[in-house]
Parts: sequence; structure tokens; C-alpha cells
Amino acid sequence: MARRDDDTSPARLPVTLDLATALVETNLRHARVVAGERSLDRPLRWVHMVDHPDITAWVRQGQLLLTTGYHWPEEPAAERALIEALVEKGLAGVALAVPRFLSAFPEASRQAAMELDFPLLEIPWDVPFSQITEEVHAWLIARQGQLIARAERIHRDLTRSALTARNLGDIATALSRLLERDVLFTGWEGEWLGGSAARDAMRLPSAAMHAAARRTRDMTGRSLGEPPDQRMLACPVRIQEVPAATLWIDESDSRVSELEQRAAEQAALISALHLSHQRALQAQETRLGYAFVDSLLEGRFEPTPAALERAALQGWDPEVRYHVCAILLNEPVPLSRDGLLRRERWEQLLGNRLQALGLPPLISVSLNQLLFLVRAEMSTADLWQQLSDGEAAMAVSREVQGAAAIAEGADDVARLLPSLRPGERRDFEALLFSRVLEGDHAARELFLARLSRALGEGSRRQSRLETLNALTQSGFQLAQAARALDIHISTLRYRLERLEAALAMDLNDPEMRLQLQVAMRLLDDDGG
Repeated sequence: MARRDDDTSPARLPVTLDLATALVETNLRHARVVAGERSLDRPLRWVHMVDHPDITAWVRQGQLLLTTGYHWPEEPAAERALIEALVEKGLAGVALAVPRFLSAFPEASRQAAMELDFPLLEIPWDVPFSQITEEVHAWLIARQGQLIARAERIHRDLTRSALTARNLGDIATALSRLLERDVLFTGWEGEWLGGSAARDAMRLPSAAMHAAARRTRDMTGRSLGEPPDQRMLACPVRIQEVPAATLWIDESDSRVSELEQRAAEQAALISALHLSHQRALQAQETRLGYAFVDSLLEGRFEPTPAALERAALQGWDPEVRYHVCAILLNEPVPLSRDGLLRRERWEQLLGNRLQALGLPPLISVSLNQLLFLVRAEMSTADLWQQLSDGEAAMAVSREVQGAAAIAEGADDVARLLPSLRPGERRDFEALLFSRVLEGDHAARELFLARLSRALGEGSRRQSRLETLNALTQSGFQLAQAARALDIHISTLRYRLERLEAALAMDLNDPEMRLQLQVAMRLLDDDGG
């Protein structure tokens, strides 16, 4: 992002002066740097004049010491000790007025300062200390005033963005204009939530940065990523002390200033308020959705015109065939705080996945379960492959159509849930025959009812029953079955094709043949 050179760039102003800037913008321009040139970026917070034997007792971190050298040590060892003590104090540097008491810094002092990379300046004697202190202090005070004004502008502009923002991308754009840096938001798992530019046009945090951000949940803002051209500041967005997102600011051009970091923290707070509002709206919509799906699953849906209109708005069609599905989370009941958060993430993941497939998110949540409807033409196996984390499990009902049948589908998954193991997907249809063999009366009724519907009514039903009976009695030997039916084998093959289409079965499959043999025996026991 291009920088502006005018005075409208509020956050680019440094919070503190440094020696390099003071050597250009104040009377220190007359000084000559004799040591520590690489450390001229040290913050300069004040200027202090000391001509006293015990110099270190009178100076503080960030100060520039002005001295005439009257009490400067004369012994090389004492000089080195003084330089080391001033470095330990965190001074910005020492400026010596020359020539008067000293014509220049002694060699031992310069040598020690160069080894420790500590700035030493020599100022012409005719440049008054008072002018230096006045100019430096005036610069600092003026800049603080500018920073206060800029901070107020940042606060005002970010507050305005909180009132007008439609999404996190709008907040990122507002902050980006103020900081002249790229800004983006990601979810706590690294998903894109919005930015100051299109996703493809921005440098995104790496997986390692996301992992580091999750490990340091207590930070208010931390630079992540190396080398410097890949560095970003991460600032967490929390809702009720729970991390909900991460605000990222590009630091590849330069480190953020203290003012910029405060702006980032304010933007994170505004983003948390925005997310809280969006969540409240979403929760209200979700509760309405839950109530509708629950009415279907519990058999309470009344197909009144008004109810059908609401159902259409939710995305449910009574003419479409569905599978009722349940995801069982590997979480103890009652759910802990972390368990509730994991369930919320699962719900969001499931809703996003269904919408990506073009399906309405017909979801209900209860305890450690997520129940939802999927159109029958969609592969639940593929869906589970995309969702599974190896811990949760999934149950899938038979195909159902209409409100009453969806309640039956809910019963299907309820029967499967107690036997589910972590990571497993179980299909009611695939297990139906096994449960028939185990003597499950409800499974037997369903098994025979499905066969009965497929056989049809009237004379067609009678013909298909006779054909099935001959086939199962003969062990699917076509010639023997044709003789039993007293028809030509070609006629039997034609009937066989029609029967396979009606039953939606491959009669060459040994498993299907076994199911039909058992079904015919059960029908005989039930009287047809």
C-alpha cells in the first residue's frame, strides 16, 4: 500500500523522537557523531544537563546527556566504567561540548562506546545547551500533541466504522486507511473473514503464524513471522474473554508504532462488538431454524399454509426425499465450556459445508449431537469424508419424504447412535438387513414394507410375487424357475429386468439374492 507524504497519515508519526531525527530537525544538527552511529535510532525521550562527579545517579533511560566534560573521568578504566554504566542505564547517548574543558572525547571513552555501540556526540561550544534542550523538548511536546490529535481521529474514525460496518472487511478497510497498511481478519482456526483488499491480492498469514497466534491467547498484539518481509502483527479478537478471531496487520515495511498498536487493539474491540451483534442475530435465526427442524424430527409439524410458507423459507421441500443425519461428538454430557465451543465450531463447519454444496442448513443441535437433513441425491459418505475429524461419528437414516417420514428417519438415527464408535459412519439402510436377521421386529416391518411397496399393486404385484417365489425356490436357476412358472426362459429374462428396476436391486448380487430369499420366507410366514 502506498504511503502518503502529507500530514493526513495519523499513525505513521513516531511516538518518541530518536537521535537520528534530532540530528536533522533540532540544534543537534551541529553535532558530530564520533561513536555509536549504528544506534542512532535509540528513542530520545528527554535531554538532561549534568556536570557532576556522580553522573549515573542523575540520568534516566532514554535521556540524552549534555555535558561540558568538567567532571569527565581522567583514568581509562574509569572512563570505560562510566560508559558501561550509562549503557546499562539505557541512555540515548552523550553529547559533549567542545572544545573547552575537553577538546574531544578521550580515546578510551570513544573505544568503549564503539565496542558497545553507544552514541557519543561532540557539539561546538558556542551552541548553547539551552537551545538544544528547548528545541528537543518543544519537538517532543509538539509531537505528543499531534499524536493525541491523531489518536482522537483514529478513535473517531474507528467508532464511525463500528456504526456503519457491514462486515469485518469494512472494519479492516477503515483501519487500513488509517494505518496505511494491509489489514485482514481470520477465524481462530485460520479461515478468511475479510480484509482491506480481495483475498487473492493480500499476503496471508502462514499456518505457523496461525499456530503461534493460538498458542499465545493472552497477547494484546505480537509480531509474528520472519524474515521481516513476512512479518505481521497478530491481535486477538475476544468475545467474553474467548478468542473468536485474529486481526492481522502487515509489518513487512516497518514495525507498528505504539499508536498503531493501540489502534489495532481498539479495532479488535470494535470487531468483537460487531461479531457479538452478528452472533446475536444469527443465534435468533438459528433458534427459529432449530424450532422448525425440531418440529419435523419430533413429528410435530402441522402442514398449514403458513407453516409450509415458513418451511419454504427455511429451504425444506415436502416433495423432496431426504436422509436424516446425526453427528455424535466425542464429548461427555453435560458439555463443558470447551465442549460447547467445539460444538459451536462443528455447527459452523457443518452449515458452511452444506451451503457450499447448495443445500439449506436444516440443522438442529442438542447436547453432544447435531441433527440435520440432506437431500437423498447427495452422497452422505462424501460429506462425512469432508467433515470427519476422526473423533466424531455419523449416523444416516433411510430415505424419507414428507414430515411424518422425517420423524421416522429421526428414529432411525436414534437407534444407531448408541452403538457408534469415534470416527465411524453408520448407514441405517446398510444395517437394516443385519437387524432383520437379529430379530429386530421394527426392522423386519420396515424391510417387508419396502419390498411390498416396490412390488406394486393388483395383477402386477401378483406376477412379481410369483416370479420372485420361483426364483428364490430354485436358487435363482433361470431354467428351473421358468419351468415352475411354465413360461419361456426369454420371458423370464424380460420379467427379471422389470423386477430389478422395480426393486432397485442387482439380482446377480449374492447379497441381494439372500435378502430376497429371506423376504419371501417372511412374507410366507405373514401370509403374503
